[in-house]
Amino acid sequence: MTTINKNFLSPVGFQLVINRQKYSNIEYFCTGVTLPSVTLSEAPLPYKGVNYALTGDRLEFADLSITFNVTEDMENYIETFEWLHNCINSNIDVSEDAELLILNSHNNVSKRIKFNGLFPTSLDSLDFNTQNTTIEYLQATVTFAYTNFEVL
Repeated sequence: MTTINKNFLSPVGFQLVINRQKYSNIEYFCTGVTLPSVTLSEAPLPYKGVNYALTGDRLEFADLSITFNVTEDMENYIETFEWLHNCINSNIDVSEDAELLILNSHNNVSKRIKFNGLFPTSLDSLDFNTQNTTIEYLQATVTFAYTNFEVL
């Protein structure tokens, strides 16, 4: 099928939706998302001194990274920090589903990418420094593991 829409994908046309009741601050102040890589490993088949490459049977998903502006009261940083703590201190599943909404040139949703079973695995440090000559507001990056993602 030949491409009909010849507009290119803008890197600023996205929106992240996690769980608005629990994690609204992460969602609202999100400034960057890295759509993870997907790898299909080969399944080597040894035959007469040669390994034939066959299609594997498992997809490997890289981690999802989200960058967000840290609010003055650190609400979204603390929200993420507490989610990390809940991952180890809770007896219930604290994973969430999330959607990355890809916007077209008219800011309408053109694609949805759903991440299943999302939970944080790391939260970057915040670098306070009185030697800076300009004010650059702090950002943090949170890394998530998840079960899989699918394009809807």
